[in-house]
Formats: sequence, C-alpha cells, structure tokens
Amino acid sequence: MDEQLLLLFSARRLVERLGREQPTLLIFEDIHWADAGQLDLIAYLAAHVRETPVLLLALARPELLDDRPGWGTGLHATTSIGLDPVSPADSAALVGQLTGAEVPAPALGRLVEVAGGNPLFLEELAAGWMEDPDRSAELPTTVRAAIAARVDALPPEQRSALLAASVVGKVFWRGALQAAGTVDSIDRSLDALEARDFVRREATSRVQGDVEFSFRHALIRDVCYSTLPRAQRRSAHESVARYIEQVSGGQDRELAWLLSHHWQEAGDLVRAVGYLLLAAERAEEARAEKETIELLQRALRLVTEVGERSRVGLKLALARVRFEDFEQGAVKPARGPACARPLLPLD
Repeated sequence: MDEQLLLLFSARRLVERLGREQPTLLIFEDIHWADAGQLDLIAYLAAHVRETPVLLLALARPELLDDRPGWGTGLHATTSIGLDPVSPADSAALVGQLTGAEVPAPALGRLVEVAGGNPLFLEELAAGWMEDPDRSAELPTTVRAAIAARVDALPPEQRSALLAASVVGKVFWRGALQAAGTVDSIDRSLDALEARDFVRREATSRVQGDVEFSFRHALIRDVCYSTLPRAQRRSAHESVARYIEQVSGGQDRELAWLLSHHWQEAGDLVRAVGYLLLAAERAEEARAEKETIELLQRALRLVTEVGERSRVGLKLALARVRFEDFEQGAVKPARGPACARPLLPLD
C-alpha cells in the first residue's frame, strides 16, 4: 500500500475506533492556516468515516477557498455554514458574560458598536474595558489595535514575556523564554498573562520536562511579534532554535521544519537549508508530495552558492520524478562556473 495512503488509513482507523467507543466530535480550528497535507487528511476523513458516530467540525476564514476553491465540496453528508456577525443583542450578552459585571449603558453601546459583530474584537474590547473602564471613550477601531493597546498597557515584565513568547510561535514553552534570558520573573509573568487571558497553559507538553503554553488566539501572537524590532527578532530566533536543538533529544528530524524557520529568521541560511532538506526527506518518506516539493523549493530559494544550488536543484528534480511530475522534473543547470562540472561522477 502507498505510504501516504497507509498513513491516512491509519488515521481513519483511529477516528473510527474513537467513534465506536463513544460519539465523537473532532474540531479543526483555523484551517485556513493548514498546509496541504492537513487539508487532505481532513477531507479524507470526511469522505471515508461514515459508519461511526463521528462529527468533523472545521473552522476557517473565507480565504481558505481562495487557494482550494473546491475543498470540502462533493463529500458525503457535509454542510457548509457561513457565520454572520453577532447581533447587537447577543454582543451585549457576550460582554456581560466576559466582564461578569454590569457595564454602563453608554460604554456597553460603544463596545458593541465598535466591535461590529466580531466576537474576537468584542473579547479584546471587553478585556480592555475591564482593565481600564475610562478607555471606552476612545476605543481602538480594529482588532489588531485593540490587542496592541492591551499589550502596551501591560507591566514591563509581562509585556517582555509576551513578546518573547511570540518569537517561538502560537505554542511556546517556559524553557524557551528562559533560554532567551529577557525575562527575570518568568513564572509570575506567565501566571499573570494567563489570568489576563493572553495565554493558556496546556495540560500536556510536547517537550518533556517543560511547561507548554499557547496564545489564546493566533492574532494576539501576530500583533506581539510585529511589535518586536527586527534586530531583536533575529537574536531571539537564534535563542529559540538553540533551545529546540537542545531539548529535542536527537529528534531534530521531527522538528526540522520548525528549526528551519527559526534559523532562517535568525539569518543563518546554511542551517536553515540543512533543516529544510531534512524536513523534505521526512515528508518524502511519508509520501507528502506537495509538502516535499514546497520544502525543497524553499531550500532552493535560500541557497546562494552555485554548487549547492545544483545539489538542491537535483534533489528537487528527483523528487518530482518520484512523484511522476516528469514535465517539472527536468533539471535546469545552475548559472556560473560550477555548471560546467557534471552533477554526478561519470566513472
């Protein structure tokens, strides 16, 4: 059996087993950020899991269909539901639930009006009002501005911890912040940020012996990251990359794609390319065709040395041939003196 199909079938068997044990709901959030392999997995499960009480719920922004116009259509027993803005009455009720207090009518009306039915925006505005009730007179007019205003109002230690965490990603670990060395009272800061609902502590951690956290929403992480000066980002990414290498326990291959990102952002393109090639090998073994090609293309774009470009280009061509993309698999010679040498020994 094809390796990729075997992986998909294994996932199907797991989901069917869960469904046989009890009715099961699987929720996939923010799939507009999912890669091709993840989208293929969800579509496969939706098409093949039929005889067990399993419900798949996939949440996405409309831009998902910009890249995959036909995704999710034509499948058995599927329904697409477009979400309208939250009504003013429901928005007012949500503010009451979020604040746990009676908000004065003028402030409540302003919060509901500015949010425009966007629940995330409303959450941030309500949180900002709780932290400073006088702020409702001049509310931010976008979600990003609302988040930025709350971040800017944090005590310095908490703000530094939040910005440092944003470098790691939506999911981060206490040890990564400690490795960065930019925050003194890490535990107190993380506790306070969790209480303010910026981050959440996860019940389990993918890094053994460390505590895992996640940003409540990816947009909070994005706003924090955009606040950091570029020079500070580079050094922070290097610290994160070294931390991941240290704690991976020889499993760099499993985290290669993540390490490639951090080394690239740190400005070390040699290490970034090395990890991209490692990630491509793993993807190819899993028969993840699109992911393999994308990783090799990224590596090729980062390589500047002519001989290395030839080597990476050959890997890309061979991968395309393996996946039967013969038209794109033709090797294009690199420019420069190295292209006069054969790519492989002739004897």
